[in-house]
Amino acid sequence: MAGPRPVVFSGPSGAGKSTLLKKLMKEYDNVFGFSVSHTTRNPRLGEENGKDYHFVSREEMQAGIDNGEFIENAEFSGNMYGTSKAAVQDVQARNLICILDIDMQGVRNIKTTDLNPIYISIQPPSMDILVRTQGDGNGYTAHTSSCSCFAADIILYHRDRKTESEESLQKRLQAAMVDMEFTMAGPRPVVIFGPSGVGKTTVVKKLMKEYDKVFGLNVSYTTRNPRLEEVNGKDYNFVSREEMQAGIDNGEFIEHAEFSGNMYGTKKAAVQNVQARNLICILILERQGVRSIKVTDLNPIYIAIQPPSMDILEKRLRDRKTESEESLQKRLQAAKVDMEFSKEPGLFDATIINDNLEDAYGQLKQLLLEVSLSAEHIS
Repeated sequence: MAGPRPVVFSGPSGAGKSTLLKKLMKEYDNVFGFSVSHTTRNPRLGEENGKDYHFVSREEMQAGIDNGEFIENAEFSGNMYGTSKAAVQDVQARNLICILDIDMQGVRNIKTTDLNPIYISIQPPSMDILVRTQGDGNGYTAHTSSCSCFAADIILYHRDRKTESEESLQKRLQAAMVDMEFTMAGPRPVVIFGPSGVGKTTVVKKLMKEYDKVFGLNVSYTTRNPRLEEVNGKDYNFVSREEMQAGIDNGEFIEHAEFSGNMYGTKKAAVQNVQARNLICILILERQGVRSIKVTDLNPIYIAIQPPSMDILEKRLRDRKTESEESLQKRLQAAKVDMEFSKEPGLFDATIINDNLEDAYGQLKQLLLEVSLSAEHIS
C-alpha cells in the first residue's frame, strides 16, 4: 500500500484506546485519518454508518473476505469485524497517516501482510487499576515511552464507563487479562514442524523420556475423535467444536487451524502451565500454527524435521498400513507443501533430515544445546 506508514493501535477494552484516538484525531485532523472498519453487528444508538463502522450483512462481508478485500478479519460474540484494504487506501490517498484500531487477532493477521505499520499497544498499569477504572469517575492519565519496532507502549487508564452489566464487565476484564499476561515467562519454548510420517513425534517422545525434568510437551486441543489408545489430556485435549470456537473467540489460543474438517490449536494456558514448572515447552505444529506463532511474543526456537526424500516418506506412510489410498495421497500432497514451506528463508532456526532416527535425535539434542539451552540442562 502506498502513502504514509499506518499506525495500528491495540489493547484491552477499557484501557483508553478510544479516548486517546479521539484526542489525537481532534488535535491533528490534518495529519491522521481513521480507518473505518466493517462489521456485521447492528448499529448502536448514535452510531453512523460509514463513520463509526461500515455496517454490512454477513453474506456481504464474507464475500469480501473470500475475494481478498480485507487485510484482517475476526469474529467476536457472534459478529464479524474487519479492515478492508480500500478503507486504508482511502485514508492514504488523502496523504493522511491511517489509524487502525484492532484486536489481538487483527494484529496477528496484519503482521503477515506487507502493510508495515507502526504497532502501538495501549495497556493499563495493572489489572487492579483496570478493574477500578472500568466503573466510576471520568478523565484519564497517560504515560508514553519508547518501545521496539518503532512503536510506543502507551499506558493509559480512564474512568468514564458506567454503561455495562457486571457480566459484561467481567468478560471484558477476562479478555484484558489474556492480552496483558501473554508475555510468556519461563524458558524459551521450542517449535517442532514437519510433514506427517517424518518422525517428529517419535524424536519428541525420546526427548521427553530422556529429559522429563527439562522438557514439557504442550498438549494441543482438537475437535477430532480420539484414535485407538489415545488418552484425553495426554495426547490431545479432545473438545467439541463449540467449546473450541468459544475459546478462540475469547482469545485463549495462540494459534489454531483447521485440517481435514477438524480444528486444532494451542492454548496460551497450556504453554504457561509448562513454563510455570520451569520446563522448556515443546510445541508440535502445522504450517498455519508456525505462521501464527511467528506474530506473537512467544519467541521460540523453530526446528523443521524433514525426510530425505518424498519416496522414503511415502514408503514410511505405506508401511504404517493405517489409512486408505485416498487418505495417503492427501497426506503426501500436504507433505510436499510442508517440505517447500520449511525452505522459506527466516522461518526456521534449523532443519534436521531424518534419514536415521538415532542420528536425527542426536542432532536435535545438539541443536537445542547450541541454539538456546545451557549445558546444565542437556549434556
